Amino acid sequence: KRHVIEGTPLAQIKLDFADGQKLNPSRIWTDKDTDLAVMQVEGENLVTARLGDSDKLEIGDFVLAMGSPFGLSHSVTYGIISAVGRRDLSLGREGLRFQNFIQTDAAINPGNSGGPLINLRGEVVGINTAIASNGGGSEGIGFTIPVNMAKVIAEQLVTQGKVTRAFLGVHLDSQFSSEAAIRAGLPSLQGARVTAITPNSPASRADVKVGDIILQFDGHRIADDNHLVNLVSLTPINKPVEVVIFRDGQPRTIEVAVGQRSDFE
Repeated sequence: KRHVIEGTPLAQIKLDFADGQKLNPSRIWTDKDTDLAVMQVEGENLVTARLGDSDKLEIGDFVLAMGSPFGLSHSVTYGIISAVGRRDLSLGREGLRFQNFIQTDAAINPGNSGGPLINLRGEVVGINTAIASNGGGSEGIGFTIPVNMAKVIAEQLVTQGKVTRAFLGVHLDSQFSSEAAIRAGLPSLQGARVTAITPNSPASRADVKVGDIILQFDGHRIADDNHLVNLVSLTPINKPVEVVIFRDGQPRTIEVAVGQRSDFE
């Protein structure tokens, strides 16, 4: 986690391994928008963790949270997945723009941040990051960054030194409601409604129009505007993506090649 090591010199970051090795990272990459960090470590006989598929998690799945709460290293707590796709949370972290948290009741306390959330196959499915608490301790509501999201960010940090955000070029209706969805012809609240188009953007070139409701993006059903923003931001630049829009009472499929956000800022 970026907030765990932020501002700390490399020589003061100590990694203790189960075989007794004590190492310092030789390099660090960070991403402020997701609060993720990657550390380069060199040692002998280092064992890598197996990564799972966080997209396959379901509410009720059993998970373990590992970490060092209150300095108690190698602590493990047990619980279930309480929810997925938690977004637009106020976690007190400046710059935390992209959220897609897993919620778990496995106890997460101060010192757990950066530790893994593991399924019962021993695969890492998330990185523990925050809690909702009145008193500062675990109250059964913890939040974890999905490992699929972390992998995309980590690969870009290591290969490029930074994260390149993709851009679609739509402004979205954050107040899109069930009533509005039904009036448009949908059976229930779903998708993200377009309120404006950035000129010469990928959306403009694909003929997305104001009033369109984006139902799917690259095979993912869209829950709301924040969900779409997260999916777009993690899409490889110039990748052709199928987008399902709802227009004039009918779904339509179009293809969009997302651009680079910095080109439009």
